[in-house]
Amino acid sequence: MFNVTRNARSNKRLAAMAFAFSVVAVVFVGFVVAVHSTATYTLTLAPNVPSYFLIRGNFLTISLHISASTPVTVCITDSSGLERLKDGEEALCYLYAKGITNMKKVWRSPGEGPFYLVIVSDKPSEVALSIDRGFIVR
Repeated sequence: MFNVTRNARSNKRLAAMAFAFSVVAVVFVGFVVAVHSTATYTLTLAPNVPSYFLIRGNFLTISLHISASTPVTVCITDSSGLERLKDGEEALCYLYAKGITNMKKVWRSPGEGPFYLVIVSDKPSEVALSIDRGFIVR
């Protein structure tokens, strides 16, 4: 039979490993909580009047849930695309959905810089919008 005993040196190593693991876990949880946010909006859209939402972040993943009473058009674009929309032209959209009443989508930004979520309707519409931002795995 083997008799295994633990000395004071082994106990110190075990305590150091437990402490290191605890620090790493606290930092990871704090980071995830710090970068995750949720916003919920209820909008009343007038015909052909776009609503803009600024989406900031460098490493950005968002989850959109849009529910509308009438069909709407959704576009995620950058600042140059927003200027084109304001001038009445067609914008280049990173995410484009036309004529939707219900949409769930996870979108990952292709680069740095601000992005804009634009929602437009041809008719008066009630829109419920939920945006989750942060580390989203789906």
